[in-house]
Amino acid sequence: MSNDITITFDDIIKQYRTLDLSEDIFRSMMAEDKQLEADYKEWCDTLGIPERKGFAYYYEEYIEQQDSIWDSLDDHDE
Repeated sequence: MSNDITITFDDIIKQYRTLDLSEDIFRSMMAEDKQLEADYKEWCDTLGIPERKGFAYYYEEYIEQQDSIWDSLDDHDE
């Protein structure tokens, strides 16, 4: 991949927050950028995830990671 696709995912999720909006923005970006689309397809193939569900899969993993970070910070406050 010419660029780490997950950096793009992170940027979109941080900016747009919700899965639906983030995924819509990402899909519109892919429609305009064929290299991004190729990188996404390669990323999905590498992980064995269907392209239709790839962004949602990453989004869920990202949110779980963020929740885990907050949970660990809460544990230190107690």
